[in-house]
Amino acid sequence: MFLNDFIYTYINQPIHKNIEYFGLADSNRPNTVSFLEDCKFVAKINENHNVVAVFVRQEDKSLLREDIEYIAVKHPKATLFSLHDEYCRQNLRYTRSQIADSAVVHPSAVIDTAGVYIGHNVCIGANTTICAGVIIGDDTVIGANCVIGSNGFHVYDDLNGIKRVAIHDGNVVIGKNVDIHSSVVIDKGLMGRDTYIADESKVDDMVHIAHRARIGSRTIVSSSTVIAGSVDIGANVRIGPGSVISNRVKIGDNARILLGSVVIHNVRKNAVVSGNFAINHDKHLLADARNNIG
Repeated sequence: MFLNDFIYTYINQPIHKNIEYFGLADSNRPNTVSFLEDCKFVAKINENHNVVAVFVRQEDKSLLREDIEYIAVKHPKATLFSLHDEYCRQNLRYTRSQIADSAVVHPSAVIDTAGVYIGHNVCIGANTTICAGVIIGDDTVIGANCVIGSNGFHVYDDLNGIKRVAIHDGNVVIGKNVDIHSSVVIDKGLMGRDTYIADESKVDDMVHIAHRARIGSRTIVSSSTVIAGSVDIGANVRIGPGSVISNRVKIGDNARILLGSVVIHNVRKNAVVSGNFAINHDKHLLADARNNIG
């Protein structure tokens, strides 16, 4: 379904490309309309051929590659997110929830009546809330007091300058044999990128996993960790207690993030990092050794 008529209704500008989706610079869906407000993202937009049209300020339109259709507006981000949220309010719908007969759901748990799929032998703990847009694979255990599928925290100024939190239209997809302990919050995905936790991963108490984060298989996330939006974490990664992973960071397979680390840069596979800000752990050991000499 093309969005052209919907967009035209609100901004009174025709778009000649056929638009199917609203999206960010990393959109993996074809025929996406995105926005350019911070010019540091222009390279990512120009490299992404799923993006065919962009809301952009008049003075920045020449930065876009030639085959992208520009839509000149004063406030590109406000325009895209305001349109996206209005479209969600009018059109975002879920089918009736499905819960396997073998699933065990605590009587105090709250499962949304639409938009939830719970697989075989899943256990849901006391006072946990499962919101619309959540898929839980077989043999997964979710502990007490969790919120799975909460609206993410992407804040923007709308066209009237009022701060809003974007409506999240994506999912939380949890694989098989995943264990999620108590008081964990996992936010929904946004604009085509779901929040994803792969098979056999283990998430300890009081962890927050933000919108659009992806966690590979057999990864261990220890207590009180914060994983920000659009993070990519590989397989067999170990994240120590109290760590913070900044948004859009990529962590390679088999990496180890030691306790209390604040990770703001990508981490290579098999690396071991620690500290605030996190660097290769061997460098910290060498620095400590030098400080203790003499």
